[in-house]
Amino acid sequence: MKQKKHMAAALLSALMILGGMTACGDSSTPSGSAQKPADSESIAEETSAADESTESEAETGAAEKDGKKSGKEESSSKADKDSKAEKDSKAEKDSKAEKDSKASGESKEESSRENGESKTDAKQESKSENKTESKDGNSAQNPEQKPQTPENIDDPDDEDDEDKVKPTKYIYLQDTTAQYSGEGITVKGGLITIGKGGTYEISGTLSNGQILITTDKKKVKLHLNGASITNKAGSAINCQNAKKLTINSLPGSVNYLEDGGVHDEDKGTVFSEDTVQIKGEGELNIKANYAHGIQSDDDIIINGGTLNIEAAKSCLHSNDGIEINAGVNYCLGGTNGIKTDGFINITGGSSVFIGGVREEKGAIYCDGSLSVTGGSFWAIGNTCTTPDASLTTANVIGLMFANSQPAGSLVNVTSGNNGIFTMTSPNNYKYVVYSGPELLLNAEYAVNYGGSTDGSGDHYVYFGGSYTPEKDGGTFTAGNPVTFYTIQ
Repeated sequence: MKQKKHMAAALLSALMILGGMTACGDSSTPSGSAQKPADSESIAEETSAADESTESEAETGAAEKDGKKSGKEESSSKADKDSKAEKDSKAEKDSKAEKDSKASGESKEESSRENGESKTDAKQESKSENKTESKDGNSAQNPEQKPQTPENIDDPDDEDDEDKVKPTKYIYLQDTTAQYSGEGITVKGGLITIGKGGTYEISGTLSNGQILITTDKKKVKLHLNGASITNKAGSAINCQNAKKLTINSLPGSVNYLEDGGVHDEDKGTVFSEDTVQIKGEGELNIKANYAHGIQSDDDIIINGGTLNIEAAKSCLHSNDGIEINAGVNYCLGGTNGIKTDGFINITGGSSVFIGGVREEKGAIYCDGSLSVTGGSFWAIGNTCTTPDASLTTANVIGLMFANSQPAGSLVNVTSGNNGIFTMTSPNNYKYVVYSGPELLLNAEYAVNYGGSTDGSGDHYVYFGGSYTPEKDGGTFTAGNPVTFYTIQ
């Protein structure tokens, strides 16, 4: 703007100089006074025009300046708005990005957590599979482990930890002595002493001798593999100190144990100061000439195999309890079939219990409770403990004769057209007790006794064939799991 003013002033000065030169007598210009005023007026008009032009330029400059200023302000305002909008937009984007990032982080964290859990589960599953594979494969690094259970409800397949890392030891009976392999065994004539815990496989015949067990409270397992042991002056197996004694009849084997003489400190063909477990898939025959077949100062547990016992006194006798979970068991006692100062639990197996000739002795005797929850058994004798109804879930029927029945006299029970059982005893009897899966609640049962049968007998129980009655014992209804019926 200032430059334009200078330009206007210069233009005005040039016009004035030009006018002066004309007044001084330029030859090309005619003389006369009229010419001057005209020139002055022209100069004045030009000056005025120049001034107006200058003012117009000034105004235009001012307008342009104002316009530029306004434009600048508008631009600045727009820039501010755009900047603000950009900031808002950026803040919004940042906020959104932060939220998305957070959500993504949470998602990743959750995904990571899920993946971690999945990996953990997979790892645990893999670990479990490895353990199972190791167990099935009998891996040396992961020896087979099985759940531990209380001794009075012992798992029939339970094994001692010591046996998992130590090999089986062998005893070869040779009439009046024995050969052996493995530690913990000493032999002096017919006395074979086991002084360490572990598993011992016994085979051969010992005509007069004993297996004596004296460990420092370790579990001992005797695997009988065609073993025959007779002691003419004591127990065939005498366990004085062990955590538990297990006698296992190996599959396909037939084994014999017999005692003799007077041995009041160990009144059993098999005697143990501790719990005794009988198991296996073979056969074990026990003859007790002096007192009991198996005597334990703790518990007796039957977990399998075929067990046949004939005893001068009780076939099974324990101070604490007797539990029968499996096996085919025959017990012919001179006094009681089985007896304990504690409890008796029958949960499985197929058993025959026969009591002796003395009036006060019976097929089953216990000072504690008798519970029946499974399996089958036939019991016959002069007395028999009545099962505890509050603990018994299997159905049991009992017959009580008012008068003693002679040895060899049959008793038969039917339900409709179904034969339930026919049995007898080599001794006089008054009580007959039976439990089996074919017994039903609220069923009616008919009793006959005496007579004859053409069925096949096994340990005084008859199967198949037909029964011809002699005496009618009447009928009764089993309205409870434990029902005893008196026959006059």
